Parts: sequence; structure tokens; C-alpha cells
Amino acid sequence: MEIKTENINIPINNIKNLKAVECAWLAGLFQAEAYFYLDKRQRAKTSGYVPPPPNPQIKLEMIEKDLMEKIGEYLNKTVILTTRKTSAGNQVYKITITKRDEVEAFLLAIQPYVVGNKVSSKINELLDACEQHKQWLAKGGKSNVARIANLASQKSRRNSRQRKEKQE
Repeated sequence: MEIKTENINIPINNIKNLKAVECAWLAGLFQAEAYFYLDKRQRAKTSGYVPPPPNPQIKLEMIEKDLMEKIGEYLNKTVILTTRKTSAGNQVYKITITKRDEVEAFLLAIQPYVVGNKVSSKINELLDACEQHKQWLAKGGKSNVARIANLASQKSRRNSRQRKEKQE
């Protein structure tokens, strides 16, 4: 497998097609080595804007190239060659899962095999964020964002025209 410096999208069904033993192996590996987190960056603070819930993400970084390539095959993800090295000078490889539906599918696949409360509770937190996003969409969240963006764009064009008219 060739290491590339960019991410590719992964079809969700690749995760659903993993065998139980592969899910268990990935669960143990990710439980020990991965970083499960919520991207809580606020997108905008426009009046009337209700932002989507934080985006769940998973990041795995390791120095074992062959192991990362195998994980990349399982998840149909490209292994990223990072620019940083360890204090011992070893190259670091990274795989990230950032799309909500991919994160959710992966977490549901490994959840039965995760042992211990710390990672289990973090997985539940990320799955809750996925559910909150579905509820946000059902309440018209994406449509409301598009409407607000359209209004802001119209206002900007109107202001631009008015400035041009004043200059003339």
C-alpha cells in the first residue's frame, strides 16, 4: 500500500463488512492508542444561527508503518505521513476518521469489544453527538443555516451595490 499525504473518503459499508475478529482487534488497538474527541469549534455567531452539535472525530497516530497500512486497509483510509517525528527520530503515521457517519459506523462496530469505562464513556459521548446531529437535521438545522447564509449573502450584495452607487 502506498502512503499518501491526503485523506480519502471511506464508504461506510467497508466498516460494516468487517468481521467480528477484525472489529475486536481494532477495538483493542484504538482503545489503547487512539484519540476520541469532539471538534467543538464554533462555526459562526450570526443572529438566529443554531450551530450543529460538535463533530465526533477519531485520530490514530503510530510509528509502525506496516501496522498503520493494515489498519488503513481495514478502514479503507489513507495513511498520512505526518511532518513530525518522535523524540527518538521515528516517523509518525496518522489515520483520522472525521465524517460523522463514518465515525458513528466505526464506533458502533467496535463498541461491543471495548473494555473499561474511560473509552466506553467517550464512545458514548461521541455517539450521543451523532444522535444530536440527526435531531438537529430533523429540526431543519441545515435548512436554517442555508437560509441565514442566503440572507447574509443578499445583505452583502445589497451593501456592495449601495457603496458603488455612493461612489458614482
